[in-house]
This record gives sequence, structure tokens and C-alpha cells, in this order.
Amino acid sequence: MGKQEKKKSKLQRKKELGKQYGVYMNAYGGYADEEKERPLVDIIEKVALHVDMIPSYLHTIIMGEGLGDLYIDLDTNYEKGKLVTDNTISGFQHLGLDFFSSPRELPRFKKYLPTGYNEGDEYTAVMEDRNERYGVEQVPSANFKDLESAIYGFAAVIKHRQELFVRHYKQYGYTNPDEDQIAYWTYYYYQAEGDARRALQSRGEFDIFKDKATSRSAIHVKALERVAAWRYVQHYNIFSQ
Repeated sequence: MGKQEKKKSKLQRKKELGKQYGVYMNAYGGYADEEKERPLVDIIEKVALHVDMIPSYLHTIIMGEGLGDLYIDLDTNYEKGKLVTDNTISGFQHLGLDFFSSPRELPRFKKYLPTGYNEGDEYTAVMEDRNERYGVEQVPSANFKDLESAIYGFAAVIKHRQELFVRHYKQYGYTNPDEDQIAYWTYYYYQAEGDARRALQSRGEFDIFKDKATSRSAIHVKALERVAAWRYVQHYNIFSQ
């Protein structure tokens, strides 16, 4: 029997993934790799099971949308060495859920929420000012009562976008995307479902490297960054998957 391969260091793995995907590498595992952050890990595992999603992927996407920098990383959100989970979470600031409470949007992902998950209990609808090139517009977001409610809300939206991807690729006659392709397109659909559908159709396949955009503001590049970051999070062995 040959020698067991030595496990690569995080730095080695980070460099490999950066080269493989050709993107800047984010270390989102750093938001969940300490004992003080265990409450976050437990919630992610619970919610991921509910929506049938890989927990390390759900963690990666939600941290990248703001929860990491704006909540998990702040010392003020810890008490007695543990992350506080009962603070109110802003869907607009922490999660990028600008349209969560829209009467047109909510029905599309409500089926992925737990039974009994309702406005007034888990969240409060709020209008937020969002800066656009043409000026400021108000968007119907939400404030969530606590971290678990917020992550359930976010996961429902992501799951809905993933299901849109599945529905559309079947319409185009594509079959059997691999894990990286599912991860990439799910995030692309989360960012801009109309653009994602057009890109999926025009590429004629799942290829996640076919777009030649290089700007980090391009959705294609953001999606690749999330795939790479997710694979890096898995190297931490924090989550069950």
C-alpha cells in the first residue's frame, strides 16, 4: 500500500483554486472555523437540510452577500465567547435581499420556507433606499427577527433560483450539470435571473468558463469567485458537506 497523501495546507489549496478558476480567492471559511462561531454552523446545517442544499455552499453564498463582513466579523455580535443569534438581521444590508417582501417575489419562493414562516413572526417588511445610476429607488426588503429566520429566508430565495436554473436547462435540452456548474449557475440566477437565462441559452451548454469577462463587477466573474470560494470552504472541513 502506497504512502498516504499529505493533506494540503489551506494556503496551498487557496493558490491552486485561484489558478484553477482564474479569480480572486475569498476565505469565507474564516467566518465559521472557530468555536465561537459554532451557532452559525449549526443554523447553516439545519437550514441547508430543509432546502436540500450543500451546507458549505449555502454558507459561502450567504457570507459573500454581506453577512460575513457586516455581522459575523463584528466583535459586538458576540457574548460570553459565542455568536449572538437573536439580533435583528437586515435583509437589505446583511443579505442582499432587496425584494424579499415584494408581493410579486414572495409567492415565488414561499414554498421553500418552513411551515408557519410568516410576516410579523419571522420578519417585518421594510422599504429601503437603494442607490442606482438613475438615482435612489425604494425597494421592499425585510428585517428578520434573528439569524435563523434570516438564513431560512435567504436559503429559500437561493433554492428558488436553483430550481429556475434546472427548469430552464431542461427546456434547452441540456443534461447532467456537474457540481461546479450547478454552483455557478445558481449564483448567476440569484444575481440576475433574466441575464442568467439568456447566458445559459446563448452558450448552448453549461460551460462556466465560456464567458470572457474579466471585471470583478461582472456577474460571470462573481459567480466563478463563489465557486472557487466554496471549494476552498470545503477544505476547512467545517460542514457535513
